[in-house]
Amino acid sequence: MKSKLLATLLPLLFHASAQAQHWELAHDENNIKVYKANSDSSKYKIIKVEAKMQGTMKKLMAILKDVGNNKNWVYNTKESHLIKVVNENELLYYAETRLPWPFSNRDVVIRMHFDWDSSANILKVKARGEPEATPEVSGRVRVPKFRDDWNVKFDGVDTLSILYFLEVNPGGYISPAVANLFVTKGPYETFHSLAKQLKK
Repeated sequence: MKSKLLATLLPLLFHASAQAQHWELAHDENNIKVYKANSDSSKYKIIKVEAKMQGTMKKLMAILKDVGNNKNWVYNTKESHLIKVVNENELLYYAETRLPWPFSNRDVVIRMHFDWDSSANILKVKARGEPEATPEVSGRVRVPKFRDDWNVKFDGVDTLSILYFLEVNPGGYISPAVANLFVTKGPYETFHSLAKQLKK
């Protein structure tokens, strides 16, 4: 049950700071490598994903901006919806992550910003949690800290090289010692599902 509990937290997981120096390879399958490391600012691990997958930058950006579809590829997402389109490069959205009984589901409000350099075929995406952007929902625990970053290089034909960093404090009470035992399943499953989405 513990593994299931912590795997479900991983759509919310940790932004990796560049200061993390000792990355441990935790999962390597289907051109997806998931690493974990200690954080300087949290008891929860931070995550790095290196992945290569078939697809185009246009398709990837469409998937990332279609936040209502997150339940079909972001691990254990129960529900997500757009709150506001700030402009063509920035949006605000809400997501709820499913946890097993007796734990309450987690939810998060995320501001996502896209920086696309078409001449270099490079996309940078920055997502930050804004826990006070909307009222808290009864029966759910609001995630107090969420950070993730995407750095994506497109070869101009059909291959995306992705470097992804993630950090989260899930809020409420979940022991970091327990959480950190299972921090890699969610990221792997998320990127494995993303690869399938890109092929549709």
